[in-house]
Amino acid sequence: MKTFSLADDFIDEQAERALLVAISQQPDLYWELLDDLSLGVFVCEPETWQALSAAIEAEKQPKIPEEWLNSSSPESKDGIADNPSKLALKLADLYQRRLLAQAQERLSEGLYGTIPASELTSMLEEETARIQVAIRETQIGKLLWANSLMKDVMGEAETRRQAFQESGSSILGVTTGITKLDNYLNGLAAGLYILAGAPGAGKTTLSLQIAIAAAISLVPVIFVTYENSPANLTLKAICATARVPSSSIERGIVDLTPLIRAADRLEPILSRVAIIEGTSRLTIAQVRGKAFQALARHKADRCLVIFDYLQRASHTVGYDQMRYNVSALAGELRDMANRLKSPVLAISSQNRSSGDYGKGGGSANLDSLKESGDLEYSADVVMFLRLSEKRPSTPPARAVDLVLAKNRFGDTGSVPLIFRPDLGELREEALM
Repeated sequence: MKTFSLADDFIDEQAERALLVAISQQPDLYWELLDDLSLGVFVCEPETWQALSAAIEAEKQPKIPEEWLNSSSPESKDGIADNPSKLALKLADLYQRRLLAQAQERLSEGLYGTIPASELTSMLEEETARIQVAIRETQIGKLLWANSLMKDVMGEAETRRQAFQESGSSILGVTTGITKLDNYLNGLAAGLYILAGAPGAGKTTLSLQIAIAAAISLVPVIFVTYENSPANLTLKAICATARVPSSSIERGIVDLTPLIRAADRLEPILSRVAIIEGTSRLTIAQVRGKAFQALARHKADRCLVIFDYLQRASHTVGYDQMRYNVSALAGELRDMANRLKSPVLAISSQNRSSGDYGKGGGSANLDSLKESGDLEYSADVVMFLRLSEKRPSTPPARAVDLVLAKNRFGDTGSVPLIFRPDLGELREEALM
């Protein structure tokens, strides 16, 4: 198999040393240039950069090899050898070029190898997503002055105004398919959304419905499931569309005609819904990469990521206590939402005592989130599905309320729904 080595073409050892010398002689430059410099920028002298950083942050005198100090500045065709700011920008640019070169190396090796062409296409998408993530990582933690953000903020306001004028809809987030909920939230904007409820309350059903509604509006969806198999979720979607009980499918006693019609209607919609089966080895970084892959595939500027459910997924974080795992995972999910500029919906279980199980099917109190840690603080929106205490219903239908206990985007409130567990659907009461 052919091997390629392109990344080495984008290394400048003299530039690295020149910048390190400049910073050692003027430590204030460190704070001025820090936003453009990460460990990956210094490929020849990473240890020296780490030692210099540690010394300056500890307010100690940084040390540089004597021979560097005694050597003359390297000649530079672009005239930046004696300009620390331009050196920093050059090294940051070389770092990004190395990322691109490494991706090209892997693709070229695959192209001349035995990997099928169809898989190479997916590989290209994954490499693109990986580079996007790596480059975005270099932007995290930068010092952003508010006045420098004004142009982007006003541009976003203008974009939203144009979107309203073109569509006539004031709901600019990802639609949930539930009108009253969309009105409360303005659809799903970038952020972390928590959906909690007692067992059997309809959390997965609602999440799947929201996924379908998003896909209908051309938003790609990543559904990470620790509860149902991908095939089972797909079957649930088909049965809900056909209004056929999934239990009848399992027993083989249903006419397949409505299922076939439903599957035909759903096929183009489900092409925008990707399902990942959660395991103990799955990481948030991997999910984020798959989300970038989905954005690239569908040429979309936002997606919807769903986790079913939070407590099961949190076992991958690595702390001894569940509450710390949940808190850490919630923080990672919120970071992912910000980086993707997309909503993340995570299902959460409730504490049995605080959740008031058996008395209305769970309470809508923030402290009822099971092993929540700081979950209610990390989330932008917290919703609870619970049996209605006031509205009657005729079995198998159940009157339930979707309670918005926290909403950073607007008012809190309640959305009355009718849950048909036999059909796997939740609908607004007025639409039943």
